[in-house]
Amino acid sequence: MADKLDKKELTEPDQLQLIFIRVRAFVEKHKKRLSFGAGILILILVLAGGWHLYQLNYETAAEKKYSKVFEAAQKAGSPASDPAAIKGYKDLILQYPRSRAAVIAHYRLGNLYFGRHEIDTAILAYQDFLNKAPAESDLVTLAYNGLAACHEEKKDFNNALQSLEKAMKTNTASSFEVLNYTTIARIHEAMNNSAKALEFYRMALGKTMDPLMKVYLKRKISSLG
Repeated sequence: MADKLDKKELTEPDQLQLIFIRVRAFVEKHKKRLSFGAGILILILVLAGGWHLYQLNYETAAEKKYSKVFEAAQKAGSPASDPAAIKGYKDLILQYPRSRAAVIAHYRLGNLYFGRHEIDTAILAYQDFLNKAPAESDLVTLAYNGLAACHEEKKDFNNALQSLEKAMKTNTASSFEVLNYTTIARIHEAMNNSAKALEFYRMALGKTMDPLMKVYLKRKISSLG
């Protein structure tokens, strides 16, 4: 049989009731302050939600424009598509300068200008991309390679090697080791530094799994050795 409740237990409020009473008293006493604080909190939440929605729409619109320009360029083929693609990417950058798509558009412009032998403009486009791109982007390594190719085209081999040294230090460098080693080797070859060229061609050969690249690298090593 359950123990009987004594008189004190029957007449005194339990702990949950006491907490409720104290909270209610606190709310009554500070009603204005709490209402103001709640209003501020709601305003912050509304603004944060609105900003998030704006950013989402902003990025979506930029990505749609980027896809439209990229797909049109792919269908037309280079160099037929170059003027339209360049204009499309420039318009994208002007309309959505803070978007992820605009960052990639700088890289695409670098490639297009390089293909048109507008080397100085290509360098500026690659640098704009590198100034804005996140470090983890695969395109960072490729952009440094693009810069190196631009400097190589201008016979500025020292700057080309500096760009490739940066390419080797990127977060995604391991995915492009063969490309980096081969390009460094080619530049040393252009500088008549056969020993360095051989060193990097051999490093590239040790990394590649591509049969055609292996044939190419073996021929290079044989011609220099």
